[in-house]
Amino acid sequence: MKLFLAIFISKITIIIGKLLHKGSSTPGAIALKIDKNLMSKFTLPKTIIAVTGSSGKGSTSKMIADAIKKSGKSVVHNEKGSNLEYGIATLLIENATLTGKIKKDILVFEIDERYTKIVFKNIKPNFVVITNITRDQPPRQGHFDLVYREIKKALTNDMHLILNGDDPYLQKFNLEKNFKITYYGIDKNKYSYTKNKFSNLNINYCPRCSSKLNYNFYNFEYLGNYYCSNCDFKTPKIDFLATKLNYDKNELIINDKYTINNCSDILYSAYNTLAAYTTLSLIGIDENKICKYLSSNKKTTYGFYEFNNRKCFILNNKNENSASFNQSLLFLDEKKDKKTIIIGWKEISRRYNFDDLSWLYDIEFELLKKHDIDKIICVGPNRYDIATRIKYADIDNKKIKIIQTLDEATDYIKKNTNGNIYAILNFDYVIPFTSLMNGRDK
Repeated sequence: MKLFLAIFISKITIIIGKLLHKGSSTPGAIALKIDKNLMSKFTLPKTIIAVTGSSGKGSTSKMIADAIKKSGKSVVHNEKGSNLEYGIATLLIENATLTGKIKKDILVFEIDERYTKIVFKNIKPNFVVITNITRDQPPRQGHFDLVYREIKKALTNDMHLILNGDDPYLQKFNLEKNFKITYYGIDKNKYSYTKNKFSNLNINYCPRCSSKLNYNFYNFEYLGNYYCSNCDFKTPKIDFLATKLNYDKNELIINDKYTINNCSDILYSAYNTLAAYTTLSLIGIDENKICKYLSSNKKTTYGFYEFNNRKCFILNNKNENSASFNQSLLFLDEKKDKKTIIIGWKEISRRYNFDDLSWLYDIEFELLKKHDIDKIICVGPNRYDIATRIKYADIDNKKIKIIQTLDEATDYIKKNTNGNIYAILNFDYVIPFTSLMNGRDK
């Protein structure tokens, strides 16, 4: 009776929430108040895929869910991104009958790293994709070792892990428990480099013996082909390897055989695509069809248009985490043109009332020193903090412009700057910036 009542009342709340354009966590919170054991009472699909990690879990889970739909199977997916306990409860309620049965083929959900130990007790995934574990939201997450331990608590030996083999930190899962693991990764390519470009790395030392890690090549930050200077720890055998990566041709080739087109110029998007491809292959979807499904995705990581014969790149970033900003700088580092750069955001976090900016000092702004820069425009409520960090990167102070609003910043760009435009923005500024620049996606 409790189950029926909790689902019935929450379904009404979901309808009201949609009419009022409210968030998607409240119905789940109400349901769990009525029945605290609600999550264990659903009849779930046989195939359950969970995606977690500091970055990329939303993009990866969306690619997986969209491809499953295109394959003709039905899927439940928290596409709105509500990835805590209440949000996932709402997802299940919305897709369940009043008796708690979910009549879909596959459940795919992204899950906040710290909530895996809560949710996995009742919703046990067959497959767990872990994209990465990095310094992220320091006031809430603490150290990334703490996040690792939280995820490890949630895992059981019958879960199939899907991990980025280029990430030495994720191999910690393989060192401490006997999991079934499938690795994906990217082979050496024309964008790889042999000398480390980033000084603030999550891992420099072997997770087995604590000796120095060496690299044959880097793809990004600490991702690449690595080996320990003392023991036999090294990059594992990669099951799904991107043997060719070509941004100019929008091409990603897996195991020298399967080609995905429309791959983004941002390396993390290539890793997310690989994670999705690997998962879809493991659940039995034909690999040629997977390529077709993933190739039809629209690029979402960056936008491009032209403004008065100037190229304008819109790079979408995530605050409280340096990884996406460093990836944007690596993208910019490939370009040899004259640059006007704008950096900023509307708010640090939508979810938490933290003003922490320690992650700003993990961003390798030093990469900008060797470039021909006309202006770097710092915009938004933390514009002075951004400018201070850039000054510490030994950038000429005359090139740094501090502007309060996005309206004023775009007006300044149009009238007072030269070169191609690189907008390194948090997602809350991406659409407003494009609108103010009168841009159009290509």
